[in-house]
Amino acid sequence: MPEHDRTEALTDAVRAARESGAPVSILGGGTKEFYGESVDAAPLAVAGHAGVVAYEPTELVLTARSGTPLAEIEALLADNGQMLAFEPPGFGDGATLGGVVASGLSGPRRPWGGSVRDHVLGVRIV
Repeated sequence: MPEHDRTEALTDAVRAARESGAPVSILGGGTKEFYGESVDAAPLAVAGHAGVVAYEPTELVLTARSGTPLAEIEALLADNGQMLAFEPPGFGDGATLGGVVASGLSGPRRPWGGSVRDHVLGVRIV
């Protein structure tokens, strides 16, 4: 599992944007760009901020960075006979965990398995 902790670089970029008053548009895999309104802002790429930080299959707990590909997470879970109960739509190979959480989209299993927000226990946000 590749680990790419870009927390410091992202924090610096957000701080600089705030100080200059320049808006930013958070961009992961770009698979949901069609969704919602267009944004006139400089892109802040988070796709490289990736990696599963911790995974405890017996506890059903996974910690990962926002740019971690959804396919990587699904493959790791499948290797342990598990899956994401809310069945998130990926809309392409570039889908990331951050995009799943940010969009709040859940699949057809939502009435029985819950939504993505029902499964997120905590986040740290820049």
